[in-house]
Amino acid sequence: MFSYQHEYHAGNHADVLKHICLTLILDGLTKKDKPFTLIDSHAGAGRFSLDDERLLKTGEATGGILSLVQYAEKNGFPPSVARYLEVEKKYLEKGLYAGSPELERFFLRNGDSLHLIEKHPQALSSLKVNAEKNLLTDGGEKKCGGKCFIHDEDSYTALNALVPPQIKRGLVLCDPSFEERSDYTKVTAALKNVRKKWNTAVIALWYPILERKKNETAQMLAELEDFGKLGVNPCESIKCEFHLFDSENIPEEMKKEDGSHMTGSGMFIMNPPWQLKEKMEEAIHYLETALKNK
Repeated sequence: MFSYQHEYHAGNHADVLKHICLTLILDGLTKKDKPFTLIDSHAGAGRFSLDDERLLKTGEATGGILSLVQYAEKNGFPPSVARYLEVEKKYLEKGLYAGSPELERFFLRNGDSLHLIEKHPQALSSLKVNAEKNLLTDGGEKKCGGKCFIHDEDSYTALNALVPPQIKRGLVLCDPSFEERSDYTKVTAALKNVRKKWNTAVIALWYPILERKKNETAQMLAELEDFGKLGVNPCESIKCEFHLFDSENIPEEMKKEDGSHMTGSGMFIMNPPWQLKEKMEEAIHYLETALKNK
C-alpha cells in the first residue's frame, strides 16, 4: 500500500503536465473574488529537494522540469505555461521543486480552503512540515492565504466525507499512483461519487499512459465521461494527453509486464473552466517540442 514514493518521480514529464493544468485551473479560479474549495486526494510531500538521492537516482526531473526550464530560457514559452514557470522558478532557484500542494497553497486567498489528503507516513510527515513554511515568490517569501487542512486518511474515504463542501466553488485534484489494476475501478467509483454529490466542482484526474493498461484506462475515462452527462446538471469533459514517444517509436521494453512503462500521461477534466482545452492544447504542443523523445 505504501510502496509508491513520489520523491523518485517528482518533476518528471507527468508532473509537468499535471502542474501546468493545475496552475491554469487555479489561475482561473482566482480571477473572481468569490472564495473556492480545493481538495487534493493524493497530496504527497508538497515540496521536494532537487538533490534528494531518490530523485537523483532516477534522473526524471532532468528530463522533465529542468529540461523544460532550460528550453524555455533559450526559446521562450507560450502564455499557457507562463504562470507555471513563473511560480516554479523561485523554487528551482533554491534547489527545490514545488509539488501540487505547494502550488495550491500559492494560489490560496483569504476565504479559500485547501484540503490535503495523504496516508503515506513519510509523505505525511513531510507534508505537515512543508505546509507550515512560507511560499517563495519574486518578492522573497509570503505566508499562505486561506486555510489549509491536512487529512491523515485513506484518499477515497476522506474525499467522500469532504464533499460537498460548504463553499461549493472549487476543484478536486485526483492523481493516484495506479500501481494496482484495482486503482482504475476505485478512482472511477470515487469520482462518480464526487460528481454526484458536488456537481459544480471542477474534477481533474491525472492518469499514466501505459501500453499494457490501455483497456483499463479507456474504460475508466469512458465511464467518467458518460457519468458526467447524466443528471439535471450535465457537464462537458475533456482529455489532454502528452505522449513522450511517437506511437511507432515506443521502446519494446516499455510494453512488457515489468519495468518502466509510462510512455506519457493525461489529464481528464470534468466541468472544465472556459478555454482550458485550448490552453492545454497549446501547452502540450510546446511540451512535444521541449520534452518529447523523437
